[in-house]
Amino acid sequence: MKRIFLYTTILAGGLLVISSCNKQLETKPQTELIELKTFEDVQSALQGSYEGFKSSRYYDNPAASGTASAWSALPDMMGDDMIEALESLGNWRILSELAYNADNGAVQLAFRQGYEIISRVNNVLQALPAYETGETEEEAKAIRAQALAIRAHAHFDLLRYFATEYDRNSTELAVPYVTSFDPLNPLTILPARNTVKEVYDRIFEDLANSLTAFEQGGNPSGNAARYYIDETVVHAMRARINLYAGNWQDAINDANTALNARGLTDADGYVAVFSTDTEAAPSSEVYWAIPSDNELTPGGGISGGNPNYRVATPISNVIKNLGGAYDEPGVILFNQTGIGGFQRTIVDKYPGVNSFKVFRAGEMMLIRAEAKQRLGDPTALDDLNELRVARDVAEGNETGTALLEAILLLRRVELLGEGHRWFDIKRTTRIVNRTECGTAGGSSSNNCSIGADSRSWAFPIPFNDIRVNPNLAQNPGY
Repeated sequence: MKRIFLYTTILAGGLLVISSCNKQLETKPQTELIELKTFEDVQSALQGSYEGFKSSRYYDNPAASGTASAWSALPDMMGDDMIEALESLGNWRILSELAYNADNGAVQLAFRQGYEIISRVNNVLQALPAYETGETEEEAKAIRAQALAIRAHAHFDLLRYFATEYDRNSTELAVPYVTSFDPLNPLTILPARNTVKEVYDRIFEDLANSLTAFEQGGNPSGNAARYYIDETVVHAMRARINLYAGNWQDAINDANTALNARGLTDADGYVAVFSTDTEAAPSSEVYWAIPSDNELTPGGGISGGNPNYRVATPISNVIKNLGGAYDEPGVILFNQTGIGGFQRTIVDKYPGVNSFKVFRAGEMMLIRAEAKQRLGDPTALDDLNELRVARDVAEGNETGTALLEAILLLRRVELLGEGHRWFDIKRTTRIVNRTECGTAGGSSSNNCSIGADSRSWAFPIPFNDIRVNPNLAQNPGY
């Protein structure tokens, strides 16, 4: 379905300017959606597309903003491994208590930010054919590859919140898959929501075409800091998406390719991933990072000295028992005194200005292990133990259901504070049980449990967007 999204979506968000070490993107980023008349315009418009991920609606998480931070800190706030602390100002309470309605501002901003990025790359893709011959051909192909991957990534992130389920062939409604751009007629065609299956189809098509374009044009130059998408990132994207979709063998295949290109580091390397001292040359474990540019704070609400959310005691105890790299400063801090002398455990991965790591080798190991276990492949234990060894924790000998539980538990520990937990609950149990609620439990929240039948497992389609575009059907219960 080729659709242009509504004008309010296209104009959402502010304008940011950064410099780039990538030769092809050294021009000022173009974040206004205008006609691209030169190849330099196309280059800067791609940079502007990347800029959209730095928004507080996407990967940024300013400590006191109350904005969406939808794909960095928020999924941890909404899960069961983080508890709203007594220090909280309540900026994300409606979201973390899963009590949102269709007029919730943060939900609306997350919806619009995803489509703003999509609009930017559609503008790029529409202008590219004129430059895919002659002396600009290879560079134009590399730009196409990145733009297609960005479009697929943003649509998948929207699907994660707004679809009611993740099954690969589901006919339930997901989000509109938008592939066209016309700044002069933004309201001509108003998109309806595609089904989950249709969105997956388009995502996989875009990622396959991205890999083809990379083969024709090559990976982006000047990418030592991993600030741009390359072929390895596309395979990591597909591994994650296939895990959600239940395409177990495909998840294994793409995780294999990603890990063969950039494998696990040791315990010190894992801790260093989150250190600003290693920003310019991250370990091989990092596949794609969103640059800090001296202002991005991806963990403002869950990291640092006085965060709004602390680590729940049950997962804190698991981490203490595991030890190794997982209980190191720079990853986590124990026994931090808070209001009333309450002793808290705090995530220490993103305590201030830092780049946000979107894909890492650790996630790929866990994807491969889980997919293998679900297919009955006994080498799933080998993958789990390889990750354990890399993090300096004890190996195990689990089998069957116990092995799956061990993989999912280590996933909670390995990826704590990195924006995965709520989505993992949604794709597995769809049950949130928080054992620490209310003041007696050291929490500002009183909403302790969310059942599998809750409407809140899918975000509502924002009221204002439905009002402008009546083709957008609402999710059940809103």
